[in-house]
Amino acid sequence: MSHVYVLTNQHQQFLSKSNEWIDGRESTKLFRTEHKDVAINQMFEANTRDVTLRIELLECALDTKKHPQIPADALSDEPLLATEGGITAGDPEELPQPDPSETPPEHNPEADPQPAPEVEPQPQPEVNPDQFPGTTPEVEPNQPPEAITGQA
Repeated sequence: MSHVYVLTNQHQQFLSKSNEWIDGRESTKLFRTEHKDVAINQMFEANTRDVTLRIELLECALDTKKHPQIPADALSDEPLLATEGGITAGDPEELPQPDPSETPPEHNPEADPQPAPEVEPQPQPEVNPDQFPGTTPEVEPNQPPEAITGQA
């Protein structure tokens, strides 16, 4: 294993092992995998949680301690620290928020579907045994069940 895959977004943040977006300067905390398909699956999962992100796979070489070496051009110019409001690198408030005019209305019938009305099941038609004579197998008294005869 000479390289691993890490995930980065358009804000030059990297996905951590705890599924938060961090600045990538601490390579021990980064999500990493040597398998590209696992990285792609994780990319889809992260994008499902926040569809506004543009996530990319970044192939990184490993250092002597088997930690990914993040290229300097992939890191942001300044490390991400907690701001005055207490927002950290992994908080979604840091990411651009949608314009209020694009937000859905308060009541969305597709988001809050009405429960389907309960329908009484139709009764099964009753079959008179004399109506179809000879089509059902006759069971004789003292005959063993079929399951027992087939096990011999």
